[in-house]
Amino acid sequence: MKPDMRAAIQDWFMGSSQGIVVATIAFGMGGDKADIRSVYHYNTPKSLENYSQEIGRAGRDDQPSICDAFICLDDRFVLENFVYGDTPTPKALRGLVEALFTKDEQFDVNLYELSSSHDIRPLVLRTLLTYLELEGYLRGGTPFYADYQFKPLQSSSDILGQFEGAQRDFLAGIFKQSVKKKIWFHIDLAQTARALDCDREKVIKSLDYLGDRQMFEVKAAGIRHRYQRLKTPDDFEQLAGQLFARMERREEAEIDRLAQVLDLAKLDDCQTNALAAHFAQIRDQPCGHCSHCLNGPQQLCDADPPDIDKGLVGAITNLLTSDANTNVLQDPRSLTRFLCGITSPGISKARLTRHELFGALERTPFAQVRDWIETQNIV
Repeated sequence: MKPDMRAAIQDWFMGSSQGIVVATIAFGMGGDKADIRSVYHYNTPKSLENYSQEIGRAGRDDQPSICDAFICLDDRFVLENFVYGDTPTPKALRGLVEALFTKDEQFDVNLYELSSSHDIRPLVLRTLLTYLELEGYLRGGTPFYADYQFKPLQSSSDILGQFEGAQRDFLAGIFKQSVKKKIWFHIDLAQTARALDCDREKVIKSLDYLGDRQMFEVKAAGIRHRYQRLKTPDDFEQLAGQLFARMERREEAEIDRLAQVLDLAKLDDCQTNALAAHFAQIRDQPCGHCSHCLNGPQQLCDADPPDIDKGLVGAITNLLTSDANTNVLQDPRSLTRFLCGITSPGISKARLTRHELFGALERTPFAQVRDWIETQNIV
């Protein structure tokens, strides 16, 4: 939703005594409304920590509230697939390590560009960079904006006419270095600083000054993150392998956290007590109001994953040999991600989400699809 519509809905909901809002987790967690009477989870929560935070939106006025979760064990395949989809391929990690440690000792990167070029999700990339900082390879610095955009609110001649001498020449140089795209002018700060033989801060101060004087409307863009290389790995392949092993352990932990939610849903005991015990709070008596206390153990709907159609082998082979954009799929994990309907920077960049095979096996466990691909020797 556009920000103004989202804000209007939130304001309406916060002021309503009977309002119902269907929203993402992020929207729901942003609402501190004391008299929420019900919270319904349409999708299974990803962990007990998430679940407890999300149901904590209800009953903040100390009055009884209802928290229902619609849980089907079959849903776990889709949720697990997203967890597996976060782990980069060994090849992607090898490329990332080489890219980072062949730069100068002091360097800066655009995380979006780094994510796209190595087919690693942005949040996962941030995690990997944090790992490298914790292991003493890198030290992060203060991010900065590499590009500025501005929209003149007066003609360039009128603006320059208000200045004289070196100041006027400097501003004329800024105009000369900028590139107009429809309405906004784009300016590369580093390139402009080199061309005008000054530091980038002087260019920024000039743009901000014109903005303060209502001559420009200024927007910062192209955020870059500074890093210092503290040490270089002896073996790029070995470091990439260590990162992959760490990501696999993270993957396993996330799968276990999801399993805890499903175990709580079908627990043959007081679920409130079990949830409290997860956070080291021991209760002596059953709560009397959870699903188990009211109705006994829950029988959750479960279904075996569908068999993989053998005819997919030919269709996948045709895709991999006929489309130049499928280089991103030339790895069992990447191809599994594609078939399970999980996007990645590389898959999105190649526009493969539009292909009919994208998500063809979204109801099949990730590990099963990956094993099938390796057995069939598709890639």
